[in-house]
Amino acid sequence: MPDLEYIFHPKSIAIAGASRNPQNPVNFFYLNALTQFGYEEELYLIHPKASELSGLKVYPSIMDVPGPVDHVICGIRASLTPQLMRECVAKGVKLVQLFTAGFSETGQEKGIRLEREIAEIARQGNVRVLGPNCLGIYCPDSRVSYVSSFPKESGSVGFLCQSGGNSYDLIHLGAARGVRFSKVVSYGNASDINEAELLEYFTHDPQTKVIIGYIEGTRDGRRLTNALQKATEAKPVIMLKGGATEAGNRVAASHTGALAGSNATWSSLFHQLGVMQVYDLQEMVDSILLFLHLKPLTGRKAGLIGIGGGCSVLATDVCTREGLTIVPFPLELREKLREIMPDELDPGTSMRNPVDVSGLGWYPDIFSKALETVANYNGIDFVLTYVTVPIGKGGSRRVNGHINSLIATKKRVDKPIATVLQRNDIPEVANVAFNLQNKCAQAGIPVFPSFDQAARAINRFAQHYER
Repeated sequence: MPDLEYIFHPKSIAIAGASRNPQNPVNFFYLNALTQFGYEEELYLIHPKASELSGLKVYPSIMDVPGPVDHVICGIRASLTPQLMRECVAKGVKLVQLFTAGFSETGQEKGIRLEREIAEIARQGNVRVLGPNCLGIYCPDSRVSYVSSFPKESGSVGFLCQSGGNSYDLIHLGAARGVRFSKVVSYGNASDINEAELLEYFTHDPQTKVIIGYIEGTRDGRRLTNALQKATEAKPVIMLKGGATEAGNRVAASHTGALAGSNATWSSLFHQLGVMQVYDLQEMVDSILLFLHLKPLTGRKAGLIGIGGGCSVLATDVCTREGLTIVPFPLELREKLREIMPDELDPGTSMRNPVDVSGLGWYPDIFSKALETVANYNGIDFVLTYVTVPIGKGGSRRVNGHINSLIATKKRVDKPIATVLQRNDIPEVANVAFNLQNKCAQAGIPVFPSFDQAARAINRFAQHYER
């Protein structure tokens, strides 16, 4: 296991580049984030002219800080970084995280040489470097963060991300759907600490149960391949490869200086090693939810149950198109369901697969019995339920009862269950859906906003275990 545990739990942090200007990005990402997120260890500010910023004493240089410094965040101009790195070596700093950009990602010889220079100073001085051109570390347990609005609760997803912006977006997307993270690292140009070393760390990290990553390229394909192989043998690994097209490859080179390589090569590598490959951030979150909440699937046969005949048709089409199987229910099972939902109660119901419970789906006891009956049928491998969030107070009350019934039933059955919670853009409906989504996440039920997202994610999930 790489000796990286200390980078997530610094006992002291120094920020070089904080400013009197409240719009300064160094203030936003680090000074404000660390103080508002609740970092309780020593925090030092470095500025050659200021004496105080945000109520904190400011020191002219790293060398003037009275105590030891574990972690330095660098937000100064690129041309000044070699001198800062020399001071960090003299001070005995363990990690320098370079928010500063203007290095190899520029493609210019000056920036490339400068990155090599600071990396060599750090290597000779036994200082680890994260970046340049990165946002750094988010670790809820140690209250280290580069955004104050990230969740303070720790989770079990470890995330290595070459892009700072993508890390920002995915953490927020995941948080909205109940995903919590053990540790996140935005590592930028990877002049020292890179994707392979981070993979090796997360493979052995007991807090991390699912490893996810956004990678634009690598400088050590052999080490990365070995790291991926060992990681997939231990835990689920989900990867989003940036620069998958020729045009995207060019952009990746100017973003982090990465040599993205052939997309066919990367896809083949992921496939051979059992890495789940996704193609955007939403798909990443969809896949995470399944690994967090569902046990491994033994097949692709789906039992569909929900409210609405039209939804049943669409669900069938989408699931079939994505490679899932909608098996017709046998007569014996249909007769059991008809006893629960006789025609005289609602002639609009359908007992085939999908099971359209129609208006009876708003009766918690009836829906619960029907769902349990479907889930206990041995001819399916998982259950996908679906409901549309209706408008109005009465609709909110009905859908809450429906979801409560779903959660209660899930506790009584062993079959994997996921749900599609369809909503529109009306704020009232969106708020109700968000609360229900959180309720399901806490109960261990993955929620998807559409049939397409659900079916695509479940298909990949099934493929993962088939491999």
